[in-house]
Amino acid sequence: MWRYAFLSLCLLVAAQSSAFADANRIMHLHTTDDVGITGTYYPVSQVPAPTVLLIHSVARSRATWNDFAKLLQQNGIAALEIDLRGHGDSTRKLTADGPVTLDFHNFTGNDYQDMLLDVEAAIDWLQGQAEVDHQRIAIAGESVGANLALRYAAINPDLAAVVVFSPGINYRSVRTDDVIAQIGRMPLRILVSHNDPFAFESCKRLVDIQKEAGIPVPAGEMTVCTGNLHGSDMLVGVRKLPEIVLAWLKQVFAPGPARSATTPPSDPSPDATAPAK
Repeated sequence: MWRYAFLSLCLLVAAQSSAFADANRIMHLHTTDDVGITGTYYPVSQVPAPTVLLIHSVARSRATWNDFAKLLQQNGIAALEIDLRGHGDSTRKLTADGPVTLDFHNFTGNDYQDMLLDVEAAIDWLQGQAEVDHQRIAIAGESVGANLALRYAAINPDLAAVVVFSPGINYRSVRTDDVIAQIGRMPLRILVSHNDPFAFESCKRLVDIQKEAGIPVPAGEMTVCTGNLHGSDMLVGVRKLPEIVLAWLKQVFAPGPARSATTPPSDPSPDATAPAK
């Protein structure tokens, strides 16, 4: 009898796990300039939940973040990954002459700057969901997506934190040096590879700009990884980096008084800079 009871329990757990996995939802959002933005939302069972918006780089899509989004979800942090305009499933814009197709291959600098509207639409959607803790919404971005995350954080002080992989001083006319000081004491984590020259020099300059503006910069704000991996590729190729970023987010999201920028969460592992083997 106990074997049948155990089997039934296993089937129930499997069914619940499957149902939870199937709960990931495809979202269709709209920007203020009438671009349709598609995303995938990864909910968690404990609500209202801390949530991270994930922003990809040029020539990529929201699928870039799938593994990290699942890691967040498995650890009680909801995630929303979106396709930026002209990428993936976000290629339709309504105009006075009817719908047009957007293709990033044809974009100018202004088009990349307009991607801030995509980020705004995603944050607005998250802030409208009862299952999301509106006080614990963070943004993570890679490369151009990192620049967009920094620019958006500069105009939305209500964000809980920002995590950026390989930001640059200027990618595709999306600058960061003119806004980094405006982020102030918001928890910020910068991750970059030492042998990614432009990104590495950019990150050092961004930290210097903060210091020149009199902003306390935590010792662990910038993590330098060995190798030359760029953007979210570091999450795949650098040992323990996903766990380190996850641990930092958990500490930022932890209940209690807002964390001061002068007392950063500590790295749980000294191997963050070691390449994966």
